[in-house]
Amino acid sequence: MPAFTMPGMASGQNTNDIVKQLVELEKKPIKRWEMENLYSKAQAEAWTEMKNKTNDLNSKTRNLTTFTSPLATKKIVPSEEGVLSGEATRGAKAGKKSIEIIELATKHQVTGKQTDLETKIKAGKFAIVSGKEKIELEFTGGSLNDLTNLIKNSAASIANTHLIRVNPEEGILSLTATKSGIKSKLKFMDPDGILFQGGLVGEYTPPPEAKTLAVNLDITKTDAFQSEKFENNIQPAYNPIQSETGIELKTLTAYSFLITETKPQEDDYLRFQLNGESKPPRLDVGIYYKVGEEERYKNASIFPTDEGYVWKLDDSLKGKAIQKVVITNSGEESIFISKLELVSQPEWKGAEPIQNIAEAKDAKFKIDGVEISRDKNEGLNDVLESVSLNLLKVTEKPITFDIEPETDKGKELIKSFVKSYNELILFSKEITAVDRDGKISDKDFAADNDRKADIGKDFWKNKEKTGLLAGDNAVLRLTSGLKTIISGAYPNKQEKGFRTLAEIGISTGQIGTSWEKMQDGLLQIDEDLLNRALNENPEAVKELFASDLNSDAVSDEGVGYRIVEHLKPYNQFTGGIVNSKIQLLEDNISDNKKKIKNQEAHILAYEGKLKQRFLYMEQGVGRNKSIGNYLNNNLRGAQ
Repeated sequence: MPAFTMPGMASGQNTNDIVKQLVELEKKPIKRWEMENLYSKAQAEAWTEMKNKTNDLNSKTRNLTTFTSPLATKKIVPSEEGVLSGEATRGAKAGKKSIEIIELATKHQVTGKQTDLETKIKAGKFAIVSGKEKIELEFTGGSLNDLTNLIKNSAASIANTHLIRVNPEEGILSLTATKSGIKSKLKFMDPDGILFQGGLVGEYTPPPEAKTLAVNLDITKTDAFQSEKFENNIQPAYNPIQSETGIELKTLTAYSFLITETKPQEDDYLRFQLNGESKPPRLDVGIYYKVGEEERYKNASIFPTDEGYVWKLDDSLKGKAIQKVVITNSGEESIFISKLELVSQPEWKGAEPIQNIAEAKDAKFKIDGVEISRDKNEGLNDVLESVSLNLLKVTEKPITFDIEPETDKGKELIKSFVKSYNELILFSKEITAVDRDGKISDKDFAADNDRKADIGKDFWKNKEKTGLLAGDNAVLRLTSGLKTIISGAYPNKQEKGFRTLAEIGISTGQIGTSWEKMQDGLLQIDEDLLNRALNENPEAVKELFASDLNSDAVSDEGVGYRIVEHLKPYNQFTGGIVNSKIQLLEDNISDNKKKIKNQEAHILAYEGKLKQRFLYMEQGVGRNKSIGNYLNNNLRGAQ
């Protein structure tokens, strides 16, 4: 182990400074890698922002290209405020209509009489009916408050329930139907007198017995049904036959049976009775009925109940002449139809409420002189094609309403699209700007593993003069493609259709705009021209952005369609250009960090080795000086 020596004492050189300078030379690559990482991070941030802006433009463009785009929607404008509102889709025909609102639909509201809150109500069952919905409830006994909570929690789908406290000791039970219209009137089945004790209704009148009409299935007049599906139909051995237990319909067959013409009324239902030990979990049936001279078909899958297999016919079949019944056997065993009946439920009152606060009424109104009734006031979308109406107030006389284009929504979407497009173009220009006087080149610099290499200050200085992605072909292709699409012409099937954006007031500059500004490619909107286009031909504006040329319900042409297709390679999540660029930069940053870590370890060892070598040098110089002094002294003495 060499003896301790003060640095520079023997050689007269400041070895610490020499070591420091040599170490600094070794640190040059680290500085370059750190600078590269800072630049790469900035580029990654620029690409991330580019991704956000392309996604935003893609989203704003899609809003204009969907089939539900509001570009061609219409609005309802009544001649009198506060009477009518509504919406119209693009399929609605523009024009003026007359409407007279005679009566608004109302909800049935009932109340009971004042009842002691502590009255003990016995246990029992009751039911509340509204329209076709029936809620059966079982009360375990308790106070009026307990009864109110049971109805409130269990029958909320058909009635809103409240207990009005008249005074601390007494209350009144009140119910309001959740739906308006005559059919939703509240009815009460109270055989055990539960609601009677609660003061809501009077004495209970049981409903009359249902009327049944036997429907004869004519076994001699049958036709195979859907033989392409039920192959056994074509085999004579599988024809339906009459047996002691009923008509046998064999496995994997389907037949229609002629019946005596039957016209069901409202709330009627068909009831199928089957015999035999094995009964299917589901029975597929159908009927043929006539509307005028036209024969129509309706089918249903019905399931077993205590009454049999019940098919509740909808109101559209009221008064229609049913002529044939279809029965299908999809099971692996024969089924036996013993009876078919049409069941009619007579009108029943049940237990009348103590007081009717508001009667259930249908809305009555006239459109162009034609009287119409509906069970609600809002969302009337089956009166006029592609129009939904909301009746707000009864009118004293007919008023008019216009169905006209809704330009505000479409205009806002177009403005958002233009804004997003301009932001992307401006950002792209900023990050790809090039200073023509800046000389950006690193070809003269040595490789990273050359320890004497340094990266010139002018290199980074010139980098600062340019955009972060200066000269990047991906960005240049993106912007040049967008500018080409924006300035292009597109087919339009509409009469007097628009083929270019300039025709609807969207361009890179009005007449007189300087060429320099037009070259920037930023879009401007002529609002007067755009308003005129949206008002006069909104469908043509819609087709300019997205059109279906081959009528396959898929857009295949238009400005918006082209932009979305152009952006796909850039903003797609997997394999997209932008994501790939960001990943490449992140990988480069990670590699540089590894290089920096390795170089720092190398420098630490290198510094120790230099210090050791200079220490040996100092000690050697010191010994040599000592020997020289000794020799000089001895030679001087000898002389």
